Formats: sequence, C-alpha cells, structure tokens
Amino acid sequence: MTRTELRRGSDVRERIVDAIVAARVQCDALPNRKQVQRFLREYFAHVPHEDLQGRDERAMARAALSHLQFGSKRKKGKALVRFFNPTLEEHGYESGYSFVEMVNDDMPFLVDSVFAAINRQGLTVHITVHPIIRVARDSRGKIESVLEPDDTEGQTESFVRFAIDKETDAQQIRLLKQEILKVLGDVRVAVRDWPQMREKMREARGLIDYGPSGVDEELRSESQKLLDWMVDDHFTFLGYREYKLSYRKDRVFLRPVAGSGLGLLSHDERGENKTIELTREMQRLARSKDWLILTKANSRSTVHRHAYLDYVGVKVYNKSGKAVGERRFIGLFTSIAYSESPRNIPLLRHKVQKVIDRTHIDASGHRGKALMHILDTFPRDELFESTIPDLARTAMGILNLQDRQRVRFFLRRDTFRRFFSCIVFVPRERYTTAVRRKIEGVLKEAFEGTSVDSSVQITDSPLARLHTIVRTPPGERPRISIHDIEHRIAKVIVSWSDKLRDEMREAFGDDEGHKLFRIYGGVFPAGYQEDTDPRDACSDISSIDKMLRAGERRAVELYKPVGIEPGHMNFMIFSEDEPLALTEALPVLEDMGVDVYTERPYELRMQDGKSIWIQDFHLRHESGAEIDVKNASTRFENCFMHVLLGHAENDGLNRLILSAELT
Repeated sequence: MTRTELRRGSDVRERIVDAIVAARVQCDALPNRKQVQRFLREYFAHVPHEDLQGRDERAMARAALSHLQFGSKRKKGKALVRFFNPTLEEHGYESGYSFVEMVNDDMPFLVDSVFAAINRQGLTVHITVHPIIRVARDSRGKIESVLEPDDTEGQTESFVRFAIDKETDAQQIRLLKQEILKVLGDVRVAVRDWPQMREKMREARGLIDYGPSGVDEELRSESQKLLDWMVDDHFTFLGYREYKLSYRKDRVFLRPVAGSGLGLLSHDERGENKTIELTREMQRLARSKDWLILTKANSRSTVHRHAYLDYVGVKVYNKSGKAVGERRFIGLFTSIAYSESPRNIPLLRHKVQKVIDRTHIDASGHRGKALMHILDTFPRDELFESTIPDLARTAMGILNLQDRQRVRFFLRRDTFRRFFSCIVFVPRERYTTAVRRKIEGVLKEAFEGTSVDSSVQITDSPLARLHTIVRTPPGERPRISIHDIEHRIAKVIVSWSDKLRDEMREAFGDDEGHKLFRIYGGVFPAGYQEDTDPRDACSDISSIDKMLRAGERRAVELYKPVGIEPGHMNFMIFSEDEPLALTEALPVLEDMGVDVYTERPYELRMQDGKSIWIQDFHLRHESGAEIDVKNASTRFENCFMHVLLGHAENDGLNRLILSAELT
C-alpha cells in the first residue's frame, strides 16, 4: 500500500470516527459526555477503515458503549466474556455475524490466543476490534472514568470484540465460551509466571557445570549459551516443572517435584503430575552424555500460537556425574529462532560444524557450499531435535540427491517414540495440494498414525520439500521399510499425464507415442482426467488425430464401457471448434432407438489455440436388451453421420440399425 493510500485510509477512518463520536447515544456507564466521546475515539482509533465504511455510525457507537457497559464492573484479575447475536429490540442493531466480547487486564497474547480458540471451534473471525483503554475503577471494580492513554493513574484494560460466523446452537456457544475462558486462564498464568520461568532457566544454566565424565566441553559451553540465548527473548516461556530420578535395581522412575510447577505446569490438568517409569529409550536418553532434551510436547499450545509446544529439558547431574533429575520448560521458540541463520544460534552452530567435520567436505568448495545451504534451510525444528548422526545422514542424502527429479524419503523417530519426522522430496512440477494429501495418507497408514502435520518448501529448486510429522499412539510400531514407503510415495505422485505418456508409448510405439504425446499430452482438462482412464484416452486421441489428418470437422464412436449394464452404451462425438448442439444430436439419436441419459462435454485447447470438443453421451437402447456394440458400432456411426450431413433421412426407420441389425 502506498503512502497516499495509507493517508487516504487514515483520513476516511478519521471522518468515520468523528461521526461515531458525534452520535448522540445513551450511556449509563460514564458520568459525562466528554468521557463517552473519549472512550469512543479510543475504541475505534485503530480499526481499519475498510471495517468501518458502509456501517451506521449510531449503531457502531451503540455497540461500543454496550461493550463498555458490559465491562463497567470488573475486579482486577477477572476476565469478562460474553457471546451474543444482536437484535434490534435488545441491542439496537442486527448483524449477519455473532459477536464475542471480552474485557480483561491488558497482557500479551490475548487476541491471538482467543482468535486461535475460536478457529478451533470451526468458526472464522471476520472483524477484530481491540482497543487498550486506560480506566479508573473504584474499590468495587466499577468504572469511574476513562483516562488519557499516557495518564499515569488507573490501569490499562483490553476491550476485545470479535465478529465471527453466525452461530445459534446453544451447545456450540457453551463450548466456545468454555474454551475461551480456559485460554484466558492459561494466558494469565503464563504471563504471571514469565519472570520466574526465565529465572529458572538462568538457574538451569548453572547446573550444566555438572555432568558425566568424558563430556565434550564444547557441547557443555554451547548448551549453556543456548539457554542464555533463549532467555534473551528467543523463547516464549509457558510452563516449567522440576523432576527427580529414582533408581530401583534395573528400573528408573521420574517423579515431579511437588510445588515446583509454573505457568501452564502449575496445575495438574495436563496429566503430567505423576510418577512414571522410564522406558528403555528414555533410560538410554538419561544415560547419554549431554544436557539438553529438545523435542516437541504431546499437546498444542493454547497461548499465542496453536502449535505443538517446544519441550526443553535440562538434565540434572550430581557431583559424581549421575543423572538425578530434570528441569523441564515448555513454550514456543520465537520467530527469530526460525529466521536467524543456524550459524548464529548456539548449539545449532555446533551441530552444523560437527556435520561438516563428519563429511570431510571442503566448506569453501562447491559441495561444501551446497551442504551449508542444505543446513541453513533445513527444517529448524529438525536442527534443534536431531542428533548429529541423524542430521549428517539426512544432509548427505539430500546433498547426493543433487536436484535430480526423483522422490526421496528421509526418516527420523522422536526421542520419546511419540512421532515420526518425515522429509520427502518430490519434483516441484508434480507437487500440488492433492499430492501432499496423498503423501500424508501413505505416511499415516505406514506408521499407523493418529494425525499428521505438514509444511512445504518450494523454491527455484527442481524439487519441492515436504516435512511431515506423523504422531503415533503408544506401543510398538509395525516394521517399516524406507524403500517401500519411498516406492509408495513415488506411485501416488505419478500424474494422469505421466500415465498417459506410458500408455501412448504402449499403444502407438515409442516414436509415434512420443510424437503424439507432445501434441496431446497437455490438452486434456481436469474434468476429463478425472472421468477417463489414460488407456481409454489413447483411443480418443487416435480418433481425434485421424479426424484432423483427414481434414474433417467431426467424428463419432460408439463403445461399451467396462462394467456397464445390459442395453447401455456410450457414444462419443468429436468436433473441431464448437460442440454439436444438443438440439441437433438428440433427435437423431432418439430416432435411432436410444434414450439419452447424460452428456459429458470436454473442451481440449490445442497448442495452436484451436478447440477440440469431446461429447460423451450415455445411451440406453429403448428395448433394454443387450446390444452387440462391437458389431453394431460401424453401422450406428455411419447412420448418425449420414443423417447429420443430410445424406439420409432422420426418421423412425433408423432404429432398425440396432434392433434389426440393418445396414
């Protein structure tokens, strides 16, 4: 948007807001007109002018003051939420939307968290109004006045109004309100405990001074620096809890420390406040010579972004180097963590360098630069969560792919055996949303998954990259073969056009098939591809090509599709430039003794700009008896064309072509 457009939009909004402020609307929540006008101006100050234009100014003023009246009495720390469908009688206006209104202490993440909660209920937010109003309240929480934004008295409060899809179902409305109230509670405890959680991470940094013998000192240093980096506004802290490890012979147990929870883990709703026995994989992780556990939690965040929570565990060792506990943080890495070069992020830069060292590739050479590009653009969560061996194996596999247009599949299993991380490369020209869904289906079936989440990267590379997380239920997974999965993916991304090319080479021979494919391979519309098997399309191509070579403008074909009912058949008309009008075709067909059930027309756009039309008619002989279509087709086709060209009469005698097998 240009500066001129921004200025014009601002001018339009200012004129509309002036009209809203000037509207004479009753307000019982504030003592005088000046206070009301101040509230109205603050309420609409940052609403886009597109959301204000064309609406009645008095109705907008009435809606804003109704919101104020709703929040006129509120105790600090308590959220007010209401859902309503406005009516003329009660609210003074009507709308095609339903509305959610809130009044709450001003704090981060309110709008985006509630926005996501509404979306989770299958509803769309159309308009958002979110003024921050400074108010003064008395000891009972009643508003006394609206203050200037820069006033030092009073408190700032969020007045949030969402216009959403119309909803009238009482049960759905109840569920939505419950979800919003839960989200507001989560936001409140996360914001409340934010400073303490940051301090806990600073404490955890000091615990890394202890560890098992023979550890990599560079890994120790990078682990500490990563925690420093996270504290420095690169991690949104949402929950924290401490755990103790206990050993009973060959069994190991992890027990939460009572009262240690902060933020989202300060209560027991997530089912994590119980002692668990470590699996073999978890015991192996406890014995590994490192400090940090970086993965994804099982649950999605209800605060800020509806993404799976990042899980950062700091292993606690005693002075003899034995693992005795864990400091667990959950939250979300900030956007900078995903956009910054991994070479500037502690621990990630360590992993990147270790991968380069393992490959023995000259970083200044062509392959070295290509490898660095792979690591720089690698899915960021994978960089955080992968071990160095896993990362090196996958990076080298991608490097050796070298932009070859083929399918490749790389797999990593989560440390806690809860999900599989799949990276799939497919030729960019083959990638579509439909292809992604097919690949997700293959992966979900292969791993007996419960859900999938995908992200795609499409650049100027000949390959598109799909990163899919397949979440799995607890228990043993079936044996899998990466080769078999890769083969199944390759099969599902084969396009209709690819199959047509193979069928044409089979039907016409390599040379002629290749020649015809160059002419006809890209001319068939999507509807035709959905309805027609590539093998059957070869027959249509043959008919069209013969027609054009002979200099004719029309050709026909009677055929019997596989599996069709007795007495039924199909009749195709191929036409150049324009389809045959139904008013011409139907009388001829009816006098030939067939009923026309349906017609499916397809337009083929040829490379020279001309159109070829295919009309596929579903016919039924009037007697319902079985017809020997193979023997009757030539007679039927010749009769139809002779009548159409005026070389024969169009009358009831033509039905004898099928019923009496006359020529």
